[in-house]
Amino acid sequence: MQNDTQTDSKNIQKDGRKTQFDQELDFIYQVMIGMLEELNPEVMEFFLKLRYELINQTKSQEKIKTVLQDITLSDKTLEVIKAFSLYNILLNIIEERHYFDKQATLPAIQKSYDELIKEGFDKQDINKILGQMQFYPVLTAHPTESRRRTFLEAHHEISDDLSKIFEFHKEEAKEHIKYRLRLLWKSHLVRSEKLEVLFELDNLLYIVESSILKSSRKILDFIEEILQKPLENSPIQLGSWIGGDRDGNPFVTNELMTRVMRTQHELIIKIYLQKIQKLSRELSISTDFSPINQELELSLQEEKNQLGPNSLKLYGREPFRAKLYLMEKKLRNRLIAVNTPNNMEFVYTHPKELLEDIDLLIDNLDALSSKYLKEFRNLVLLGGFHLMRLDFREHRDMFLNAISEVFCLLGVSDSDFGVFREEKKIQILNIALEKPRIELNTIIDKVSKNTQDILEAFLRIDWAKRHISEEIMKSFIISMTTQASDMLCVLWFAKQSGLWKPSKKTDQDKKIRARIRITPLFETIDDLERAKDIINTLSQNKHYAHYLRDLKMTQEIMIGYSDSSKDGGIFTSNYSLYQAIFELMKLGENLGIKFILFHGRGGSVSRGGGKLESALLASPPKSVCGVLKTTEQGEVISSRYLNPKSAEFNLANTIGALLRKSTYDSFCSEDVINIKTSKNICSIDVAQWQIMRQISQISCQAYRKLVYQTKGFMEYFKFATPINFIQQLNLGSRPSKRKDTSRVEDLRAIPWVFAWTQNRSIIPAWYGVGSGLESVGDYGKLQSCYKDLEFFKTTIDNISQALLKVDITIAQRYNKFVVDENIRECIWQMIKDEYDKTMEFVLLVRGEKQLLENEAKLRESILLRKPYITALNLLQIELIKKYNTSNYETQQNRIMEQIHSTIVGIAQGMRNTG
Repeated sequence: MQNDTQTDSKNIQKDGRKTQFDQELDFIYQVMIGMLEELNPEVMEFFLKLRYELINQTKSQEKIKTVLQDITLSDKTLEVIKAFSLYNILLNIIEERHYFDKQATLPAIQKSYDELIKEGFDKQDINKILGQMQFYPVLTAHPTESRRRTFLEAHHEISDDLSKIFEFHKEEAKEHIKYRLRLLWKSHLVRSEKLEVLFELDNLLYIVESSILKSSRKILDFIEEILQKPLENSPIQLGSWIGGDRDGNPFVTNELMTRVMRTQHELIIKIYLQKIQKLSRELSISTDFSPINQELELSLQEEKNQLGPNSLKLYGREPFRAKLYLMEKKLRNRLIAVNTPNNMEFVYTHPKELLEDIDLLIDNLDALSSKYLKEFRNLVLLGGFHLMRLDFREHRDMFLNAISEVFCLLGVSDSDFGVFREEKKIQILNIALEKPRIELNTIIDKVSKNTQDILEAFLRIDWAKRHISEEIMKSFIISMTTQASDMLCVLWFAKQSGLWKPSKKTDQDKKIRARIRITPLFETIDDLERAKDIINTLSQNKHYAHYLRDLKMTQEIMIGYSDSSKDGGIFTSNYSLYQAIFELMKLGENLGIKFILFHGRGGSVSRGGGKLESALLASPPKSVCGVLKTTEQGEVISSRYLNPKSAEFNLANTIGALLRKSTYDSFCSEDVINIKTSKNICSIDVAQWQIMRQISQISCQAYRKLVYQTKGFMEYFKFATPINFIQQLNLGSRPSKRKDTSRVEDLRAIPWVFAWTQNRSIIPAWYGVGSGLESVGDYGKLQSCYKDLEFFKTTIDNISQALLKVDITIAQRYNKFVVDENIRECIWQMIKDEYDKTMEFVLLVRGEKQLLENEAKLRESILLRKPYITALNLLQIELIKKYNTSNYETQQNRIMEQIHSTIVGIAQGMRNTG
């Protein structure tokens, strides 16, 4: 064995001491090696040997080959994989801690606020935007969070322990890290069972309860402090797809959706009860020393018959405790009321009633004494009675098939509605929408099971809105929307179920008439281009125009980054999204419609990943105006929100950027297209935007030539990536394909990206860009565009990060699994040529000699993980070879488990994989 005790630490302070980051890195490394030496010396030997060869970049491939063969022929393969995977997880924890420790968290909002004032915006205008704007992260359960809850909890605890190892209780913290690491060592990296939706919910609720709620509430407290008045609405609205996203997921049933809504409601009420119980212990204030006002006195007088014998004694002298007891009773009754069809007395029916009671108490206390009541108030603003607003998502075909069957049953259409041309569909839908509402329960037993499911979904959502919270669900997302009739179908169902009760001209009440937002999801390049025409058609439709009026002329639109990238490549996806948004904003101004854009982003660069704040400031003018709704998917949820410090940092930075962008959108002239800094606001440069169009067109041609026009490409993908092993891995509850076909179009974008990331080529994040940049010809023009256009700069910066994670040498090793030599050589040459071209031009545009040399810390972070990811890649390759030559099932199952463990380990090292 190599006598290798060196760690990955490099940063030495001027006085010769290592930084705390490096000390933690050294400590973790020594703990890891110490544990392996004690529990499994042979695994330690293998770990150190392979690590040594890779870190020292030995030129002898034979040495590496020998080590790999020794590992894969031993009975310690799984343990070696786990050692490298665990080390990747530990590296993430340390880096995450120090990144956020060194960054400003809440002051990011204050910084944006102060800079806007310096730029000349009036304080009252900024305050108005800050008090009304909303960041809406929608937490989803896509299968790229490869860790089990055990590992999520360990991540959280180890991070806390590391913050203590230089403090008074350092020995206790060190011992606890060793304890946690040993337990993880004895646990499987990969789930043995298929991940169910409720397990996904359990993972998410752990992060929400332990981190997101606390961090979000701190943001609300801070904003309230800036505004110097209580918040009327929460600037953060938590959302979720878990239990509501049924597009292609047969496991998301109506029963499960209802259970998820109940679970969320129960959790947030129990959190409130815990807060009230704590406040009851603290607020032992007596009227002898702090008299109460008439409003609180009257409230207690009206409700005192609800006090029990013991609490009644508090009524006279400890009114705060008495009132808190009454509040607790109302909340407990709420948990009962959800399950009973009868009306209950003495129960909160709406969060505003709870807020009014909290305000009663706050009004009777000084600022310091009411500190925690104010925090509780903001928590209620944030969580309501629903915790997270659930989105409902289903494929357009499901609505179309259901309405076709129902219309035949009702005699509205005498044949298959789905085959009609668009004009005929709209004509039939208009006739159906004119008719009086029917009770869906009267026909539910007369239709097929699939249609029953659709009808019942609308009825259950109506129930949940009445019994749990009106806010429990708002968005009805139609996947693969292609025409206006798709949305009119949903409007018909909404009317029949009472989720849209059309207003009359004489209506003067404030009753909510449109209780759901019918949200088209435009995903492909063609769909994005058609978006404005579809919305324009709907705005001219009598019934949909009526629905828009009942929604106060707002229209939510979801734009997909995933399928557009799979469809046309990363640059064309970004360009098409920008153009579609730009055109929609112009249409909205002409029609008097306010668009709420829902950005369907993923973690990887090719699916809209990257720095959210940069993307926000690079978005088209007038496209935000106070609201940012975006998906937070897979491993991005844990990387951004698992640690409370990182959650606080990410939320504060996003809110700060949202404040800045919303202020520009509200008060800057319409010819502002890109904002880089407060000192550099660039007007539209038509010539530069023509260059963007040219890059998009050429890069799309290059991308589609490879993916859609090259013979044998799907065969290449099948063998040159571990996609077949990924599809059998228990990562998420959803199938990896929409349909059981071998077409690129039917493969979900997440496993598509995940597979290319595993083999380290990551082609969805860069392929075609080199050809597009090369077509411009003028290097000076490209560099000017990079300097002037924030859209172009952000796109190129994201691509450069992805390129640094590419390892073309490793990718070439996977290439050898492709059986057909002609396909293998042809496609590999195309990939290699485009990679070289893209590298050359990205470096040129950014003015660098090596990738990310202008962002040294980010470069170092990515390169720090490289040897450990490479080790797992090499082991994965050897295991796939072994699997392909295996002769019997028991051996194949054993090797499959080992391959799955490498997939998890590589995912942890790469971080943004899907």
